[in-house]
Formats: sequence, C-alpha cells, structure tokens
Amino acid sequence: MGLGNTLLKDEGVGVHVVNSLRSRPLPEGVVLMDGATMGVDLLYDIQESDRVIIVDSAQMGVSPGEYRTFGISEIEDGAHFPNYSLHDLTFAETIALGNIIGTLPPIRIIGIQPQSIEPGDKLTGTLNENFNEYVDHVYSTILSFGKEEAY
Repeated sequence: MGLGNTLLKDEGVGVHVVNSLRSRPLPEGVVLMDGATMGVDLLYDIQESDRVIIVDSAQMGVSPGEYRTFGISEIEDGAHFPNYSLHDLTFAETIALGNIIGTLPPIRIIGIQPQSIEPGDKLTGTLNENFNEYVDHVYSTILSFGKEEAY
C-alpha cells in the first residue's frame, strides 16, 4: 500500500513506488494499493489483509532520501513518525484505532525521508536518484514477508 499525495513532490513517494511495482511479477494474492491520502478509510483493507506493507514519506530526522523499515510497535509509540499528517488521521492514530476495534495483521512500514513536500508532481533529486533502490527494497520485502517472522 503506497500512501501520499503525488501533487506534493516527495510526499507522494509511496504511491510512486507501489505504481512502479505493477510491472514486476508478484506472488499470487499480492494486491497493490494506491492509498493516496485516504487515512482511516484504509483501515478496512488493512484489517482484511493477511499481511500489509505500507510505503510512505516520513519525517524521521534523517537525511533526505534515507529509508527505514519499521514494525507496528515502533509506530504505535510514535517513535519514528511525525505527529502531523496530510491524511485525515495520522498513520499512528489509524493503527491505534485499528487495534481498538479489532486485530491487525502483521504490518511493515517503509518510511522514506522527504526532501520537499512543496507543490509539484516530481520527486526531488535525492529521492529521484534513489527511487529504484526503494522499489527494489519494497519488492524484496514483499517476497520475504511471508517467509520470516513478522515484527
């Protein structure tokens, strides 16, 4: 599931990554979703899934273009995700709500530090240069997620 607004430069990196994965062979049952900025509206899709990988831009206080993979427990305490969001609820709030109303599947979050979230439909230099690396990382995460213990 790629999250973000593709009209705000790097804020849309998650959507761009997921759309790029459409050209790769995927295991049976894998569904690619453009979650855009839907926020809490995605909760049903998350709860109905066996596993979820979410790709989104995240203000993590690292260099632009760096990415990190988190488990669900790391975002529940807000350790790596900002308190603000362009989505209707922050992602951490959406996950907290999901835990209140039901059981969530194993979730991995891949956060990518944006350089700019100003208006524009293109990724900035660093994110554009590293884009294939992000796609490769998400793809390998998809292929390995069912083979190892979820975190």
